[in-house]
Amino acid sequence: MAVQDGEPADRSGSPHPTVSSADFARKFGQLRQMQDDQPIFVTHHGRATHVLTTVRHYTALKDANGTDRAEMIATTGLHELANCLSIGVLLIDYDLRIVAANRVAHVQLNWQDGDLTGRQVFEALPVLRRSLIKTYVQRAVASREPYSAEIPSLFRDGAWVRAEIHPFAQFVTVLFHDITDDMKTHRLADARKSLREAIAAHDGVGYVCLNTRGHIDQAEPTFCEIIQLPEGRLRHVAMADLVPVGRRVAFREALDCVLTGEGARTIDSAILSSEGQAVPVRVTIAELRGAYGNEGAIVLLTRQ
Repeated sequence: MAVQDGEPADRSGSPHPTVSSADFARKFGQLRQMQDDQPIFVTHHGRATHVLTTVRHYTALKDANGTDRAEMIATTGLHELANCLSIGVLLIDYDLRIVAANRVAHVQLNWQDGDLTGRQVFEALPVLRRSLIKTYVQRAVASREPYSAEIPSLFRDGAWVRAEIHPFAQFVTVLFHDITDDMKTHRLADARKSLREAIAAHDGVGYVCLNTRGHIDQAEPTFCEIIQLPEGRLRHVAMADLVPVGRRVAFREALDCVLTGEGARTIDSAILSSEGQAVPVRVTIAELRGAYGNEGAIVLLTRQ
């Protein structure tokens, strides 16, 4: 097989058949026809990262003293792959000894990079003994079945992790995903839903959601009742235009402070109904902040 255009030979300078990682899947049928003693280098951005070879050639890689060089190469490749991941990875053999651990796992477990390799997992990491992870690892070793659990983090207070245990032929892989943000998002989402339901059931409290320009995006039924207009008529209306002229400056100043990130504001004000009557209200304005910054404000009001 010819060397691909633009792909280098191996690092020693001797020519070897190569295939880019992008072409690997497409050309796999052709690659299977290689000679038994002909390794094929898989490259990424022009750099050889993996070697494809046959089982026969793999078996022939053993040293005369019985050391399995192929296994060593495979373990090194797995370690390099694990270091490319942004989650914690532990590779454990079936004697519960750590074969490899990536940099993220070392950071999560408060170890210096590389110091975990070769240690008994539960001796090196006693924190795992008091968790479901120990039980799941032992079950995976005994049954060769995968397990997963979402548990409070063993490494950081107030955090959550998803632990996944996957048994393979020679190793058990333990993955640690930090899911703190997801857990907080879902929990806060439930709290916000309950709060909206409580406000809707309380006929003395109303609220509207404003965009970054101070225009109404959403209006709650109690607010619509105070204004005596349906929500469809209120959308895209400037909130300040619903405040009597004499109180408009104070409202705009409070709204500007919130939208510029200066914190929530509470003022006594009034709101105009469709009949032109000024309804006295106490107004609290708070910022709506999303993952990418300010998304507007929420205006909560009660009749006075």
